[in-house]
Amino acid sequence: MMDKIKQIREAKHEIENPHESERMRALAAILAEIETAQRAAVIDQREAAGIDPDDGRERIDKQARTTEILDLVDGYGPGGRPLSEVWVDECCPVDGDTAALSHYAEMSDAEWTQQIERWAETIRNSQAGEIDATDRDLADHHVSKKWGVSVDRFEQEVVAFEPATALEDLLAGPSKETEQAIEANTEALA
Repeated sequence: MMDKIKQIREAKHEIENPHESERMRALAAILAEIETAQRAAVIDQREAAGIDPDDGRERIDKQARTTEILDLVDGYGPGGRPLSEVWVDECCPVDGDTAALSHYAEMSDAEWTQQIERWAETIRNSQAGEIDATDRDLADHHVSKKWGVSVDRFEQEVVAFEPATALEDLLAGPSKETEQAIEANTEALA
């Protein structure tokens, strides 16, 4: 009985501190090694065939990928980084402050609507005279200035955050990119 309690405590500690767990680091390293080897084979194929599909695919750094996987596990443990923050940090195509973008990713539809209204009100209050623009137009101006994308794209890329999709991006992203690289190689060789 005492052994079971000890095993449960050890497992709990590993989940709460994946970066410190040899077992978790080993599992993450195995996944990273598979992804690294697959991508290396694709890049080596390109070099051997003398092709450059110009798709932005590069070799995967095994240590960095291991850390990304551990960060994801850490996000599920008590006190770990929220999944939205890990996703923003690793996968979000909009550049900016991770905490701020994560905050927007966590918003409900009602909270997002209120945010647009707040931005519009702030802009209207800071300008002399009447502004003939909708709240959404003003929000678009703010978002474009701050993050360099339209409010529509910001909603698609950040506000529409879905945990299931984020997990897929974080866990399967490199494998999907490698698959796309193989397809690009095939097209370049055809």
